[in-house]
Amino acid sequence: MRLFLALLLTLMPLAAAAQLVAILPVKLLDTSHEARDQRADHDRRLALMAEVIAAELGDTVAITPEDVATCQPETTECLLALARDKGADQALFIVTQKTSTLILQMFANLVDVQTGAPILSRNLNFRGDNDDSWRRAARFLARDIRPD
Repeated sequence: MRLFLALLLTLMPLAAAAQLVAILPVKLLDTSHEARDQRADHDRRLALMAEVIAAELGDTVAITPEDVATCQPETTECLLALARDKGADQALFIVTQKTSTLILQMFANLVDVQTGAPILSRNLNFRGDNDDSWRRAARFLARDIRPD
């Protein structure tokens, strides 16, 4: 019994440390000026990126585009309030910039929803505008920000 209690007390700080992360819709800034309309592919990849990050992180809640639409104007304070309303401790903001079919950059910021204070900021480059490269970038980001 004592061993069980000792183990339970040892694991309690780990359980308390778990943070629920709200993932806001990933945004795209396309400065590639490519002639072909790729909005459908990009919309799918933005959702894919959010899904992969959520699966990799575990304790997440999604902030939907419909949720975001209630923020008029769309301010950081309003977005953080949405995350708080969903019970999140942290909010993940991601913007992906497409410079060309080959070059993309992801700007990610993890923020404390109570204070608005930044927890971490990552700027990552990835190559290739296809599902596999977006998926790999999402996994890399999730591994980079996941508390271990």
